[in-house]
Amino acid sequence: MKNIQCDNPIRRQVFNLPNIVEAQLEACFGSGLRELMTMAEIFDVRKIILTGCGDSYAAAIAMAPVVEKYCDCFGVQVMRAIDFTRFLSKNEIGIGEPNSPLVIAISAGGSTARICEALKKANEVGAFSILMTNNSESRAAMLAKRVYCLNILGISDKGSDVQSYFASLIGLLSFANRFGHVRGTLPPMASSAFQAAVRDYVMSFAKSLDTIDAQMYELAQRWKDFERFDFIGDDAELSSALFGAAKFLEANGCCVSVDDSEDWCHINYFLKEPDTVGTIVIADRNSPAYDRERETIRSAVAIGRPVLVVTNGDPEDFVSKAIVCQIPETPDGYEWLLPLMDYIPLSLLAGYVAELQTETSSRFQKTPDLNGNFCEQSLMTIDSSKIEIFD
Repeated sequence: MKNIQCDNPIRRQVFNLPNIVEAQLEACFGSGLRELMTMAEIFDVRKIILTGCGDSYAAAIAMAPVVEKYCDCFGVQVMRAIDFTRFLSKNEIGIGEPNSPLVIAISAGGSTARICEALKKANEVGAFSILMTNNSESRAAMLAKRVYCLNILGISDKGSDVQSYFASLIGLLSFANRFGHVRGTLPPMASSAFQAAVRDYVMSFAKSLDTIDAQMYELAQRWKDFERFDFIGDDAELSSALFGAAKFLEANGCCVSVDDSEDWCHINYFLKEPDTVGTIVIADRNSPAYDRERETIRSAVAIGRPVLVVTNGDPEDFVSKAIVCQIPETPDGYEWLLPLMDYIPLSLLAGYVAELQTETSSRFQKTPDLNGNFCEQSLMTIDSSKIEIFD
């Protein structure tokens, strides 16, 4: 198969997800989670703030509805790290009760300056801070009140981060399950049911991966010369749009934009040369926005946009000129699991476009500018940014 000849790090991590799901479930739903917070501490929490940068921020968006559904709190808020650290006052955070609010910062590596800043601020204003990470020895881990280690299996292909994102999603699911069990929104056997649903959903993708993979390879050959890509998703599916856009940008260095199905019609609809803008829409047939997404897709196709629709719906729901990648449906009662896997076609497409453009697997692995400064940490400032506390 020609697509195997274009094998790449993103593709390898995608195909490895069914192989690691069992170990990841054991790591996230195991004793480490039960020991993370006492039952009394869990009962104290009145508000939860989820924060992260890049992929971690997308993971927070993806699973916030599940956390809110089962955690029995007054509110679950997803915040960009910079908004939490620099613009949220102590009064707005809601300090006043013990062990609340709970601030969960997500960072696989644990070295990001803004995550360290978020944890430090949470501690200083009196919130309960938790770091969700794969590095329990990181500098962020040294700042957090508690550390929830995801124990992500060894990743041989650095830079694509599909596996890290997958682990963060399962970590947040397990956290919601634990809170729900303690606070009575879920029955005692919910942990086993959650894990079975995750396992079944991932394995249903395993059966479809070859078909999805071949479809994305064929599309990549048609889209490989595009330099602009639009990603559209609503509610939790906005997270997958963000993650997919990040993979395209990191792998290809192309120009990307992310929006919801309504706002796209107000802004990105007007981009010139529409026939050169690859447009990807994630459409959940169970979403209240499904009809709006269908309208947006119809508009995009009508103005000449090349459109890929990733959906659990019927391909006949969409105009004929749209390319439809049909993904497996979630198990009954677990419709909120869709963001756990619906970014897979986007990831595969990003890897193939990069490979066909003869790009490296990550922009961090090359220095495209003449001065050779592209990979300088002092210029990236992801880890080296000055940490300041504004309360």
